[in-house]
Amino acid sequence: MKFQQILLSPVNRGNYALTGFLLFGVKYFLDMMVAHFLLQIPWSPLSYLIWPAFEKINLWDMDPQTRQSGLVMMGTALPFIAVGTWMTFRRLRSAGLPLGLVALFFLPVINFAFIGVLCLAPEKKGDAGQEGQSPLLHPQTSQPFATTLGISILSVIATVGVVLFSAQFLGNYGFGLFLGAPFAQGFFAVLLYGWKRQRGFGECLGFGMSCALLTFCSLFLVGIEGAICLIMFLPIGTLLAFLGSCFGYMVQARPWLQGAYGAFLALYIPGLPLFIGMESILQEEPPVREVVSWIEIQQPPSVVWNHVVSFSEIPGDNREWMFRVGMAYPIRAEIRGEGPGAVRHCVFSTGPFVEPITVWDKPKRLAFDVKEQPCPMEEWSPYAIHPPHLDHYLVSKKGEFRLVDLGNGRTRLEGTTWYLNRMWPASYWGALSDEIIHRIHMRVLNHIRQEAEKEKNPG
Repeated sequence: MKFQQILLSPVNRGNYALTGFLLFGVKYFLDMMVAHFLLQIPWSPLSYLIWPAFEKINLWDMDPQTRQSGLVMMGTALPFIAVGTWMTFRRLRSAGLPLGLVALFFLPVINFAFIGVLCLAPEKKGDAGQEGQSPLLHPQTSQPFATTLGISILSVIATVGVVLFSAQFLGNYGFGLFLGAPFAQGFFAVLLYGWKRQRGFGECLGFGMSCALLTFCSLFLVGIEGAICLIMFLPIGTLLAFLGSCFGYMVQARPWLQGAYGAFLALYIPGLPLFIGMESILQEEPPVREVVSWIEIQQPPSVVWNHVVSFSEIPGDNREWMFRVGMAYPIRAEIRGEGPGAVRHCVFSTGPFVEPITVWDKPKRLAFDVKEQPCPMEEWSPYAIHPPHLDHYLVSKKGEFRLVDLGNGRTRLEGTTWYLNRMWPASYWGALSDEIIHRIHMRVLNHIRQEAEKEKNPG
């Protein structure tokens, strides 16, 4: 019993801050040593904040020795994660905040702000009504509907304005737009909602998420974005709006922080647009992504080759669901000429890919660059919209087909695409675009197999 009391006992903000500072110092030293001597990559305190640095490292694409080093680096972090989670749980108890907020400790970048708030939050007082007592224990009079509606509208207008500035004016689909805007909306909507009266956690969460839903609907109804992109963004956008609402609740529930409302708003109103502007200026070219798909065909490479260079129209009645809702899909392939310098046109539902041939190694390898490409999708919208990301943020660079002779009249046909995805975070949008490109590959490869194997048994 005594051990359990010690394990779960509250910790004050001073001890929490000191423990966090010492743990960070020790962890940074270990990470720097592992990064320098094992992984041979640069490391600095900024490495904990700059996600693209991690996105360029795919643990399972490394050679065995480097992969082992990466696993060692991950292993060194586990004790610090365990201690940090334990201390954060105790600190939430001390501050009288919902214990479920411990989940914020595991979110990169956001956890730094979360830890900072916990380092400043005062201890909960034992007597009801004193500073620090949870507003859940103090029922408040209801806020006028007109005021609540006005805050909702203001929150939606501000967020839509940020989206217009970032996407339409700057053409920037980075951190500030995809992460900063939904998080900031949840945070400041709840902050304004609890300005005059402290609100309970459920009230704050419901209000913040309602404002986020209104914003999604507004972006669709005013023709800024189409339904497909909004649905794709919905999982991460909902999570960030939820986290922002939680942070807003934490601030409005602490009387000692309510005097800083003006400072919070002053930072938000010019801060997020300025950050997005700087991000647009400083953004770097993302790494080229590679997607490889393959299939086995019961025909020798000499037969398969003719169906790779060009292929007949793919029946439209067997389209997958993603192609039925608007994603571009391949229809047929045509070629003009033969050998390097010939031009292949792979016709999609939204237009043709123009592909100058760079390697013609019959019947082993066909490689090409992508000179022109159509839109990657047809947006669902009541308006004729064309968001900037349709032209500049998913860019095919080159592709190839490899035909591997497996013997006994069998061929392994591999299709590869190299492309850029400039939308951030790359780990989220890249996973979606990789899957879409893989489905495109398989639509083509399956059709080639069907056409090639028809020659085996004509009629």
